[in-house]
Amino acid sequence: MSFIDEPTGPIKSHSIWRSVPFQIIVACGVSFTAPGMWDALGGLGAGGAAEPYAVSAANALVYGLFSVVCVAAGAINNRIGLKWGLALGAIGYPLYGAGLYTNNVHSTTWFMLFGSALCGISAGFFWAAEAAIIIGYPSPGDRAFYLAVWQTAKAAGPIVGGAINLGLNANRKTAGSVSSATYIVFIVIMCLGLPIALCLSPARKVWRKDGSIVVTSMAPTWAAEFKAVGRLIVSRRILLLLPAFFISYFYNGFVSTWLTQYFTVRARAFSSFFTNFAGIFSSFIIAFLLDNKKLHIKTRARIAFIAIVTILVGTWIWACVLQQQFYDMPEPPVHDWFTGGFGKSYALVFFWQFGGQAFQQFLYWLVGQYATDLSNLSHHTGILRGMEALGQTVAWAMQSEGNANHFVSIGLNFGITLLCIAPTWIVLSELEGSHEVTVMEEEVHTKGDVEGVHKP
Repeated sequence: MSFIDEPTGPIKSHSIWRSVPFQIIVACGVSFTAPGMWDALGGLGAGGAAEPYAVSAANALVYGLFSVVCVAAGAINNRIGLKWGLALGAIGYPLYGAGLYTNNVHSTTWFMLFGSALCGISAGFFWAAEAAIIIGYPSPGDRAFYLAVWQTAKAAGPIVGGAINLGLNANRKTAGSVSSATYIVFIVIMCLGLPIALCLSPARKVWRKDGSIVVTSMAPTWAAEFKAVGRLIVSRRILLLLPAFFISYFYNGFVSTWLTQYFTVRARAFSSFFTNFAGIFSSFIIAFLLDNKKLHIKTRARIAFIAIVTILVGTWIWACVLQQQFYDMPEPPVHDWFTGGFGKSYALVFFWQFGGQAFQQFLYWLVGQYATDLSNLSHHTGILRGMEALGQTVAWAMQSEGNANHFVSIGLNFGITLLCIAPTWIVLSELEGSHEVTVMEEEVHTKGDVEGVHKP
């Protein structure tokens, strides 16, 4: 494996367009327009539809394809470049929005499934590239902060989208589907993702404030690249983390059904707007802890993990209590905003998002500590997002059945969350510091290459 395309010769003045903050802005811009708007639709409950089952099936298709493509995309993006991986990833989201629109207006299920399939393939490239950029471009000591910034941008999409939803549906006091104009606004915003993605700089041209460079490597052949991914998947550390990867976003499918069945349209619109602030709050709280150099890295990781698991376990206990209350009622409740029962039912959604986003950010940070360079990180993030998507495939498929017992979903979320604690704790116990190969810019320009730098 050889290092490639590193600059040589005199050190040139640094351009702001090649800085880490600008690259993060680009990545955040794509996150806002593409998956951010996708999340906004999901925040309505069932993509804004009156019945969740067909949309849940479509989302299961998205994540099923996503889970397969994402693992492969970790290797493919290394060959084609993260810029083009990000661009490919932005293409599918508007087609997904268009599919939801046609299903809402004309009940055209086939086009919704077609758009979902293309979105699933596209999303695999997007998330493998996006995660590698957000974690790999900044220096190790700044990663948790930039992850929080990225989570904020991703949440800003649903917040803006939720404000649009709220404005267009504020008078809808009943259950049902949202107005068709909501989809058109989202589709237009989603189309902006592709041109923004093309503004990303290649890793070899990016400069960091600490003087280190973003080290990249490429396997000699395509086959060797995929073999490297295969070796990583069966490595002891990744096998121990697979349960955490799988369950980290599993809650999302159930939340969509919960909102659709138990909340009015305008209450769901309120949720799609306000709930995302939970993810922003938890992202910066966890970033402050994980970037705190006063504590040993292992201590930081353990405190963060304990806090996250405590919140998530608490939400599923809470869900068991509420779900039993709902099943015991003569008719299932449909909560309008700020009416009786809304607070305790909606607070559960808020804390699902609070704990879930913190967990996702924590796992990104963790794999970033073990990756040796940007290319190795791309393999890690592809596996992380692929396994996470596999979990969501199962979760959404479970919600596609109209008579599904919600205690099955609650039990699986609860059980696998508990199951992931012990193996994840083993990995945290072995964390002593970042594994990234550090190469300073002056070393490269002095020596003319990075030969002699090897992965540990």
